Amino acid sequence: MQLADLYQRALNFDFLSIEEGMFLFEQAPLSELMHVADELRKKQVPHGKVTWQIDRNVNTTNVCIANCKFCNFYRIPGHSEAYITDMPTYRIKIEETLKYGGDQLLLQGGHHPELGLDFYTNTFRQIKQEYPHLKLHALGPPEVAHICKLEKMSHHDVLKAL
Repeated sequence: MQLADLYQRALNFDFLSIEEGMFLFEQAPLSELMHVADELRKKQVPHGKVTWQIDRNVNTTNVCIANCKFCNFYRIPGHSEAYITDMPTYRIKIEETLKYGGDQLLLQGGHHPELGLDFYTNTFRQIKQEYPHLKLHALGPPEVAHICKLEKMSHHDVLKAL
């Protein structure tokens, strides 16, 4: 694999394989990746404009059993301040986001011991049914790993379901 070939393919909007992406991650200088990204931006948004992504962070739950030493956000299961975000709350937050020009929701939260794959797939499905144009940027690697552990499933299978 040659970096120049991969850069050119990216600049032509050709999809790269996972292996090619890993090669770029491991081998490409950050400054070169930044240059390619800026060139792609210029192709998609001409005339020197820079765009912004307006989104909103919404926590799915603050219940967490991860016990991270730096976190002051979580509550243990059964705590009086523990919550799981419900659909009426999502609707309010989504409507506020749309009102201000947002089109994406960042969904993350604690490692709840009782919220498995069905909870997340059902929640995401309902949000997308009600707001089909809303982008969901949902769950980071720690949340996905937690779901894998709860469900005794591989990362591949959990990500595929999500």
